[in-house]
Amino acid sequence: MKPIIALVCGCVISSVAPWSAADEVKSVAFGAASVVYDYQPAREGVATLSLNAVISETNDSLRGLKNTDRRRLGKLGQLIYQCKLLLYKPQDGGDDSTAKAPMLISRNYSLYTGVDLRLAAGERLGIRVRALQAVDSASLFAPTLGGDDPQQEVWQGVGDGAAIDLLQVSVDALLENDIIASADNIDILLRFPIFQVERPVQQWSYNFNLGDFRKAVAHADDNCTPARLAGLTEDGG
Repeated sequence: MKPIIALVCGCVISSVAPWSAADEVKSVAFGAASVVYDYQPAREGVATLSLNAVISETNDSLRGLKNTDRRRLGKLGQLIYQCKLLLYKPQDGGDDSTAKAPMLISRNYSLYTGVDLRLAAGERLGIRVRALQAVDSASLFAPTLGGDDPQQEVWQGVGDGAAIDLLQVSVDALLENDIIASADNIDILLRFPIFQVERPVQQWSYNFNLGDFRKAVAHADDNCTPARLAGLTEDGG
């Protein structure tokens, strides 16, 4: 039995070792939201750190929708905020003074739909984001808005001569207009293709609670720093 056990253990270790030596990934929970760290050790002189704050839409968002697209209704979307840094490290034998300081590559919001659908280069996507200050959870059909100024709305168009993958789309309006800072919920509406008279327009709706998500975004920003990346680089080589 012992040789067999040793052989099995050896197979497990050999299969896990390449993964263990590769990327460092961890997750921190904030209620319904989470932050996923993705650290890529230096390869060809470049190390990267991506922090992704993620929250899934509520099941309530599917209430009362007149949507005939079963692909959409069979999946819950995710709202994602990403901050990404990279660090240039000197190659073996190189001078440390040639290494550059960590630099911010991007901050962006995106919507993961879970539906792998592609629009042609001549088709455009419309994204409408509406921030809600209050939602009546007892309503079976539509949110009930409250307050003097209960909602704020922004719109963006996507696609200008390039194909669009609806599996995950950038929601630049959330970065350019900080409408989620004090909102309780947001509705995100995708309409596609827009400005196509000959074709029927599809419409997908998403709803996200923002309390936990704001905490996750704040954590991502606080830890998306040169010091955090430098510490991981020193620990991981």
